[in-house]
This record gives sequence, C-alpha cells and structure tokens, in this order.
Amino acid sequence: MSCTNLLNESIRMNLNGDLFIDVMNLLGNSWNVTKEDLVTYSPCIQQAAMDVAELRRTGKGPDGSSVLFPHLPYLLKENVLISEEEKKDLLSLGEKAKSYDAVISIGIGGSYLGNQVLFDLFCGPYWNQLTKDERNGYPQFYFAGQNVDPVSLTELSSCISREAKRLKDRRMRVLFLVISKSGTTIEPVTAVRGLKKLLADVCDIHLMAITDKEKGRIRPLAEERHFPCFTVPDGIGGRFSIFSQVGLVFASLAGIDIESFLKGAQMVEETCRSEEINENPALLLAALKYIATKEYGITSEVIMPYGDKLRSFGWWYAQLLGESLGKKYDMQGNVVYNGRIPVASVGTTDMHSLTQEHQQGKKNKLVQFISVEHLPVDLSVLCDEKDVSGLVPMSRMLDAARRANEEALANEGRMSCHISIKELTPFHVGALMYFFFFTIAYEGAMENVNAFDQPGVEDYKKILHEDLRKYIVRNQKEEN
Repeated sequence: MSCTNLLNESIRMNLNGDLFIDVMNLLGNSWNVTKEDLVTYSPCIQQAAMDVAELRRTGKGPDGSSVLFPHLPYLLKENVLISEEEKKDLLSLGEKAKSYDAVISIGIGGSYLGNQVLFDLFCGPYWNQLTKDERNGYPQFYFAGQNVDPVSLTELSSCISREAKRLKDRRMRVLFLVISKSGTTIEPVTAVRGLKKLLADVCDIHLMAITDKEKGRIRPLAEERHFPCFTVPDGIGGRFSIFSQVGLVFASLAGIDIESFLKGAQMVEETCRSEEINENPALLLAALKYIATKEYGITSEVIMPYGDKLRSFGWWYAQLLGESLGKKYDMQGNVVYNGRIPVASVGTTDMHSLTQEHQQGKKNKLVQFISVEHLPVDLSVLCDEKDVSGLVPMSRMLDAARRANEEALANEGRMSCHISIKELTPFHVGALMYFFFFTIAYEGAMENVNAFDQPGVEDYKKILHEDLRKYIVRNQKEEN
C-alpha cells in the first residue's frame, strides 16, 4: 500500500495498485475537513483504531457479542466459519449447478442485495437470454423473496412456466435457493410458498437452503426432507454476509470465482491493519466522514457508482451504511440519533435527475463516487464538441462525466470522495466490498455506536406480524 503525505492537498491512497481512494475533495480545502480537524479528533480516531484492532483479535463487538467478519477472507483456509464437510460441498457446487435449468435465489436484505451485485456484475441483465451453452452450462437466475409484491411473484412464475413449456422432452429442473437465518422472515417464506403453489405442476422443484446452524425453522426441515443446507455463520450479520456461505453458495452456482473474490477481501484485510491514519485508507476515510458529520452538517451520503452494472452496488452499500450507523442510542444508552441518510444513485443516469439537488440543494450531503479504471469492453463513437468532431471511447466519456461532476461539486464547496478499482473482476469487487466493511467498523467506533446490530428493524416486524395475525383470526371467525 502507498499513499501521499497528508500535508499535500491531493490525497490519493492505493492498495497494491488494485484499489484507489482519493479524498482530495474531503480534506484540506477551506470548505471541508481540515488537517487541524484531524489533529483535534486524533484521540477519538486512535481509540477507534485500537477498538477495531481488538475486535479483530477477540472476535467481540462493542457490546461483547460475536463479530467475526475479519475471518471471512480466510473462510476456505480456516474452519472458524465453515466445517470441512460444508467447505467440500461448497467447492463442488459449480458442476452440480449445471444440472439445473434455473435457480431462484430467495432472500431479502443481506440475503439478497450482495448476491444481486454479484449477478449484475458477472452475469448481467441478458444472462437468461443466452443459451445454456453460451452460459457454459450454468442455469438461468432469478430473484424472489425481496418483497411481498404479488404482481412480481406472479410474473416471475409466468416467465418460468413459459420456459418450462419450451422443454418438450422433460420437465424443467428449478432450484429454490432459500436464504434465511430464521426461516420466519415473511418475504422469503411467502415467496417459497407462492412459487411452489404456482410452479409445482410445471416444474420439478428442488430445494437448497442457507440458514442458521441450530435455530430457526429450516434446518429441521432440511434434515427431514434431505435437501442440502449450508450455514449462516454465527457472528456474521446479514449486511456482512456476502463473503460467507450466503454469497459464496450463490456465486458458485453462477460459476463466479469465489477464491478470487475472497483473495480480494484478504488483500484489504492485510493492508488496512495499521492504526496510523496515513497508512490505513479505511481508517482515514472513516475519520473524514465522521468529522464531516460532526462538524460540517453532513446528514446524507450519496453512493454514486459509474456504470449500469454497478447500480445494485449502491443498494448494497445503502443497507451497510444505514443499518450499521443509523442508531438511536450510543454504547452508554444515551439518545444520539446517529447516522447519515444513504442515497443510492448511478452515474451518468442520475446526473440528469439528482445532480441539480446535489449541486445547489442544501449543503448537507457527501457524494461518494465509485468507478472502474479499465472496463472489460469499450466502444468508440463519434463525438461532436463545438467546432470539432472525432471518435471518443465511451469509457473516456464515462470517466470525464464523473470528473466533471466532482469538479462542479467542488466549485460549489460540496464534499465528495472517489474510490476506484483497477478492473471489474471478482478479486477487485471483493476488495471494494470488504474495504467498506472496515470504513463502517472504524466509523461506528468513532461514533460510539454498535455498528453490528439492527434493533430498530424489529419494531416494524412486531407490528406487521400482529396485523397479519388479527387478519387471519378475523377471517377464520367470519368463515365459521
């Protein structure tokens, strides 16, 4: 890892030439975080660095509960988060996947968003239109259980039914990949029941689950019905689960290189261990965001990746930020109402819809740009600019649009930062996603909140389940 001196105006840090972090528009200008701020907050920053180092060492979060995500990059090398038997089953999934015509990944929140990112990046929107040979034998992929929308579920079943009818000589083999720790979350439970009801007559349905090791409803059912069952490891929250079986099983079924994905995370794990801010870009970025929130009125964070394939990355990051830092209480039980509002957008699309507000609305937001330095494909097209015309690569246009957005925001005294990966590969995406785990861990420690729980999520669930219970009771009384 290398970085420029913090006394320079432009600060660009890089991790082994694969991940780049530029905080020029967060630090050192008259309108953003100053070097004096870093000095003032250095005791807090240093304490956070030590807290996260202790978390790495002990596997314990700020409330004493198990927090084991630093073990994730080594999942295939250790037996901390996975058994040898389960590891063997995981590594054999790639070939087994080819026996299915389609996989429906059923989950919500952390059991959905990360897998959607992997699908969008490495399969893409036209994957299911390819022939099986063009997919190298891998199945079609669909997502369900991320909402209780009857329209989308019915349309999905209709789509799969049409696919099934095209197979003249056999029934379609469909795998339900059910991802739910408890097995009681209403969205995936409803999706499984609804899709079984709609597809049982036209498809052969197979089950595979990723669930809690001991608790919950799914594990006993898997043992009774003898379908494969992987484990959501203890100490791994949903929003941190993409490097666990939750993401790796899905990736294996899609033919994505999970070993390379984990190696990217491992690279970040090993290069972001320093407790010195000028040697650890995750610690530096967390500190700058923390000070911006405390001292400069930042209440929102816009995540703006450039490129359509990265659109769902913004959704994934929004959950990571919102659930981790959006807390009513600090670690002493004081009411603090902590957090920033996460806003997912995509460039260049939302430069034509949201940039007006970013540029001239309230100065309460920080924009985090994400880009890929070398795109897997490119296309040069004719470009007319004033009195000249010539061929310009579209990748150059995409990057120029991001830089123009950065510069325009800076001219208005608006905070932003830029994170880029060298290439769009499982290694680089793994590095990017894991890097954000540590920015969140460090900032949570600075904010003195528990970045690893989500107690507020339970409030609406209690109200929802009670409402549905009353509906069922009322209907049963009317029927009787």
